Amino acid sequence: MKPVYARLVVLSFLMLFSAISVNALFMQDGRVSQHADKKYHSKVTVHVEKPAPKDVEHVASVSLKKNAPLPIKEKSKPRTIGDMLKNLVETPEPQVESDNVVALIQDGLMKLGYHPGTPDGIAGPTTRAAIMAYEFDRGLTQTGIADAEILEVIRGSKRRPERPINAKILAKNSQELVSALQKALTKLGYNTGSVDGVIGPLTRKRIRSFERDQRMDVTGRISGKLINAINKARGRPLLLASISR
Repeated sequence: MKPVYARLVVLSFLMLFSAISVNALFMQDGRVSQHADKKYHSKVTVHVEKPAPKDVEHVASVSLKKNAPLPIKEKSKPRTIGDMLKNLVETPEPQVESDNVVALIQDGLMKLGYHPGTPDGIAGPTTRAAIMAYEFDRGLTQTGIADAEILEVIRGSKRRPERPINAKILAKNSQELVSALQKALTKLGYNTGSVDGVIGPLTRKRIRSFERDQRMDVTGRISGKLINAINKARGRPLLLASISR
């Protein structure tokens, strides 16, 4: 064999060997590496832990709370008829104070010329006598009671008081004042007979006698002006065991 051909054969053999070596080194390593990657990828996919649902919910709840609108105040439920009746029973209607009522009565009687005395809000003998004179002039039961009912009559809102008790019981309220008046007139020389708290014929006669002597208008009835005159004649005010408002 010629040297040239021998060299070509050797060169070809070397090239073939080199190709086989390269294939063995790189191509086979690539397949092993690919399998290894697949195996590794499989292991990673299986073993990687997913975020816990509760953590996701917690984050979501925090986000919602942060961006959530302010709570709307719940409207009150409409009251039922039962609730309204219960409130009426448990919460009584506020009443006008007695002192204010008496002061208004005194002011009204003063304007009408009934001499109730000083407008001090106290239903003393003079104020009660003025009320009795007002009641007598209008044909009402003489009680001398200083309450909201007589105030409405004085103001013209009512024609007569509307009280839940009968006339006989109301008349007893004036007996204390009448009894004190009878005692005072008797001590001044105008004997009224028995001190019974009733404005009878004899008591009216003694009142007229006293009024004439004091140069007053003769009426024969109890009035604020009469009490003032008796107090002046006695030198001290007429006192009652109790003061009714």
